[in-house]
Amino acid sequence: MAMGIADEAALYAVGYWMHENHPTRIEGLCLNDIQKKTPCDECSAVCPSQLSLHGPTPDWRGCTDCGLCVTACPTQAVNASSTQCARVESAVSAARGCVVIACERYEGDADATVACLASLPWDEVAAYALAVPVVLKTSPCKTCERACAVAQIKETLSRLKEFFGRDEFAERIMPRVPASVAPQRAAARTAGAQRRRALSTAADAVKKGAAHLADPSQAPRVSRSRAMLLDAAQALPAEKRIELCWKTLVEDGACKGCGVCVNMCPHGALSLTDADPGDQMPAAGSEPGEGSFVPRYLAHDASRCTQCGLCYMSCPQQNLGGWDDMRSFDVPAVKYNPIDVSVCEKCGRLFKAEPGRAKCPACSRFRFAPR
Repeated sequence: MAMGIADEAALYAVGYWMHENHPTRIEGLCLNDIQKKTPCDECSAVCPSQLSLHGPTPDWRGCTDCGLCVTACPTQAVNASSTQCARVESAVSAARGCVVIACERYEGDADATVACLASLPWDEVAAYALAVPVVLKTSPCKTCERACAVAQIKETLSRLKEFFGRDEFAERIMPRVPASVAPQRAAARTAGAQRRRALSTAADAVKKGAAHLADPSQAPRVSRSRAMLLDAAQALPAEKRIELCWKTLVEDGACKGCGVCVNMCPHGALSLTDADPGDQMPAAGSEPGEGSFVPRYLAHDASRCTQCGLCYMSCPQQNLGGWDDMRSFDVPAVKYNPIDVSVCEKCGRLFKAEPGRAKCPACSRFRFAPR
């Protein structure tokens, strides 16, 4: 029987995937792709091999696939290597009772081993924890010589505890295998079922990857890890959804609807809308000043935001800054910040509404000769 195109693509993806041993950067998400005023070198600064990764074209020669650059990036523009992705995702899908993830220095039994636990984004771990309890073996961190890695794993655990809440965190993120699931794990390992499930899961993942490669024209607006978390949260049945804590933007009320932050956000987490909270938001691409559109809210999708800070760095009014906790059962988790703007009767631009003013400040400074 002749092989189908999808099968051939999958075989090609297997060869490529299994040999990719370094992270990749998503074009268009890097801060340096979006702006030049404040260069970012976080990925290079954390690299133990001192590679230059923040330039227009990352140089991965000499990369050890430690993955520290993945969690260092403010916009999550760096994705983990396909090798690590396949290893961890297969272990999670094949897990029974819980999944044990450890670093290479851990000498005990683990379902998945990564170079460093600090390479796992918090939202990736959260996505796994929504499906199965995650055991993170952090004992080697006590003697780790990489201070930045130890600090990162502490930050990851802190964010996870904040995200889930103390009680849910204790149920989903653990330091050791619970006694209640130990027999179940032992039986699965003895039967060899876990390995067979892992291989099957890896093959399925490769086919999905091949299908994605078939249409590479659309650049992603979120990282792999955030997409995993959003998918996992949305897939939960309504009766099993839990309240999750996201970080939402603080807006001080001076917004004039210029839309600079909307255009600068690499993840599409900001939008101007005239809809009431709870109503369906207008389609992406609606521009202020078009027709009768006058925005009433600056909407912030906290579930897509990585707190990179590009919005408040670019705000002409210095109107944005800081983060508030937003607890929600819903995904997307959107906060609607009310804004009060008017449309200039002369130029059509939006400006901060003031009683009795029909022109924007720029047009008010000039006299227009009658025609």
